Amino acid sequence: MRRVHFIGIGGVGMNGLAQLAAQSGYSVSGSDRSYAPEAGLFQCLEKLGIKIFPQNGSGISNTTDQVVFSTAIESDNPDIQAAQTQGAPLLHRAEFLKELIGDDELIAVAGTAGKTTTTGLLGWIFEHLGKDPSVYNGAAVLNWKTNGVLGNVRKGNSKLWIIEADESDKSFLNFHPAHSIITNISKDHYELDELHDLFDQFESQTSGITIRGRIRGRSSDLSDPLNPRTDPSRIQMLGKHNAENALCAMRLCETLGLDMDRVREAVGTFRGIERRLEIAGKTNGITVIDDYAHNPAKIKAALLAVAEKYGTVHAFWRPHGFTPLFQNMEELIQVFSEHWNQHGGSIFILPVFYAGGTVQRNASSEDLVDRLESTGVAAKLVQDYDALQCELETCAAAGDAILGMGARDPELPQFAKRLVYGWKNS
Repeated sequence: MRRVHFIGIGGVGMNGLAQLAAQSGYSVSGSDRSYAPEAGLFQCLEKLGIKIFPQNGSGISNTTDQVVFSTAIESDNPDIQAAQTQGAPLLHRAEFLKELIGDDELIAVAGTAGKTTTTGLLGWIFEHLGKDPSVYNGAAVLNWKTNGVLGNVRKGNSKLWIIEADESDKSFLNFHPAHSIITNISKDHYELDELHDLFDQFESQTSGITIRGRIRGRSSDLSDPLNPRTDPSRIQMLGKHNAENALCAMRLCETLGLDMDRVREAVGTFRGIERRLEIAGKTNGITVIDDYAHNPAKIKAALLAVAEKYGTVHAFWRPHGFTPLFQNMEELIQVFSEHWNQHGGSIFILPVFYAGGTVQRNASSEDLVDRLESTGVAAKLVQDYDALQCELETCAAAGDAILGMGARDPELPQFAKRLVYGWKNS
């Protein structure tokens, strides 16, 4: 039995790999600097027989066969150093996923935005059609999530895999899919020209069909007249961007010759993805929505979807890193300014989320708020969640929506639920 250790096992990408490894017969351990024994995430992992250690190198020994890391793990991490001392091979998470897939058929979903939703929907469709796929996704499929199951992966018994492929560190180029989807391309981790080159290479590594969604400056497979067989109007998810995600998945299914009546049935029963415009609940007639949006394109799509549905939106956002905030500052100002000018409401910005490690603090939330205020946008900096709750309780009224956005910070979804159950007038 191979013994594999995951550094940062609490991360959604890493915990998904750990689950799949445990379900594939590996002996699995991991570490996480945010480990909390009472947290549901870690309890679910431990129920699978996964042992979790402090992130101090103690989980790695001379019997460890592989140590899996992500791009976010620094070279001076104690587990990295322990692996080097013990002579345990280090594998990037994409390399380990490739090892799990082996020679099985692979469908990979990539794109700047929407790939998590599209991957989850595609996995749900294929399960509904009896294809029994293994699925690796960046967030939980709500249809699969239960108290004891995290829902971001599915271990099937067929020789078919459906995965979300990540361009942020170029690791998606590890894969050579049978078929692929590129949902869209917009500036995020790289400039547009480089992104186009990366996605073109990804498509060239696909041996079969590639479905392309909305890609700036280029034609796409979604530009054709709408086919009733691929009409995504049955989806339960908010937003035109989610209709486009569904259309990507359905177009692939149609091209593969699947039963489109059953595909539409599956689309109609898909409940969506955790933290993708997920309704946390309602309080005093106010709808509280939680979303993972962390780059300009995703923030714009989330704001538009909620504004179209509810009208007045009281939005808050927590930047997930100093460098992404610095790189996307101009685009963020444009997105928030356009929303404010068209829809009004409220915009609150929390401090940049910092989880430790070596970072260059080249931009701040204060910088963003100052720039927004200089353009006439009534954005406001809030220092913590308590202050944010006070602000929201003052400005939100029945019929409005509160939209929380941001990645990495585990308190964001918890705060959305706290608003629902701890509102001042509840």
